[in-house]
Amino acid sequence: MKRFLVLIFIVLLFSCVKTEEEDIVAQVNDTKLTMDEFKANFSDNEWNVLTIDEKKEYIQGWVQLTLLAQEADQLEISQSPKINEKIKSAENNIKANALIAAKLANITVSEDELFNYYKIHKSEYKVNHKEYKVQRIFTKEKANLKGILDAIDTTSFKDAAIEFSEESAGRNGGYIGFISQKNAHENIWNALNSLEQYYYKSVETDKGFYIVRFYDTRIIYSNKTFLEVKDEIRKTATKKKKEEIYNNLIKELKNKSEITISI
Repeated sequence: MKRFLVLIFIVLLFSCVKTEEEDIVAQVNDTKLTMDEFKANFSDNEWNVLTIDEKKEYIQGWVQLTLLAQEADQLEISQSPKINEKIKSAENNIKANALIAAKLANITVSEDELFNYYKIHKSEYKVNHKEYKVQRIFTKEKANLKGILDAIDTTSFKDAAIEFSEESAGRNGGYIGFISQKNAHENIWNALNSLEQYYYKSVETDKGFYIVRFYDTRIIYSNKTFLEVKDEIRKTATKKKKEEIYNNLIKELKNKSEITISI
């Protein structure tokens, strides 16, 4: 029986026949909720994704609200001047919001506008990254590592690089300047991140073996690319455009209206 009643409710709620009675989806005493009134509480997108349970839940809320409003009328609470002013204010809010929504509904920002905004505000979109000033010794053979490490302990990192490093930087003591994560081998970068300043560590790569240390760091700031910030700029530019349209609308309405303020 319960399932049968639910079926009747669903049929009444979603019937495609457009008679006046069948267009009523709910009624509380003499107050009726039509399908058009029901749908008016949602945007097209919201309505299209509403489930049957969500629609039922909304109707239950409407029923409760209507019962309370009817009782307020019965008790003449809704007749008080203060309540009437609140009703007028709520009506004005609804009308104003509907106008604003209509004016802003089709706001678009072109690619040129986005790029021009980026050029003007480029300095606001920055990224920073750390760089290490590195000294290293390279050898192709793992067997050479112990001898190089012993040489570092008995002389210095620079002297060991000059004597044993198998790359051109070794002639200058292994100094290669600053490197960033972008241009460093992953294993070397991870080793540098794990080291304290002036300490050293051996690292294996696909080319061979490095003993690396860093003796300075710096933070580099650079501008993000247009593509990196395009979506963020679209939100910001769209918001600014809406604010501009809203402010112009208020200015236009004020200019063609007579306004007096006595307080």
